Amino acid sequence: MGIGEREHKEFREMLRRCDSTIFRVCLVFTNRNPENVRDMYQDIVCSLWENWPRFRGECKENTWVYRVAFNIAVSQVRRRSISPMFTTLDDETYSNLAEESRNELIERLYELIDRLTDEEKRIVLLYIDRLTAREIGATLGLTEAAVKHRIGRIKDKLITLNKETDE
Repeated sequence: MGIGEREHKEFREMLRRCDSTIFRVCLVFTNRNPENVRDMYQDIVCSLWENWPRFRGECKENTWVYRVAFNIAVSQVRRRSISPMFTTLDDETYSNLAEESRNELIERLYELIDRLTDEEKRIVLLYIDRLTAREIGATLGLTEAAVKHRIGRIKDKLITLNKETDE
């Protein structure tokens, strides 16, 4: 059974709304090389397309996109051994990837996020997107209390990493 024009239009609209989510996952789970970002982005979108007919709206669209994107990103990292590198983004990469990356503070944050574990990266991305601890827990299969505890530890870790890098 194929996807009809209405479903195709709904998928394109969902992609437009969730594009920055997919992009952020790609930035965090690659070495920010534009080719690797594009490859991961394409893999995520293809997986979203394949799974779109099964999306029933039982959770928020963005939550569903995060779940799919995280699964693809982590499997790609494991499969291809793409490990984040501590690099800065050049002007061409900035202009090609997104306006969001132009801010030095955001770049600095991504450099620090690179040093987190995959689980910590997932939590941070959802937290940055202003999901509540309950929503993060629902997305990742954790209790609200566990999420709050982990967010506190991650904040402490980021502060420590930032201080170490400044020294």
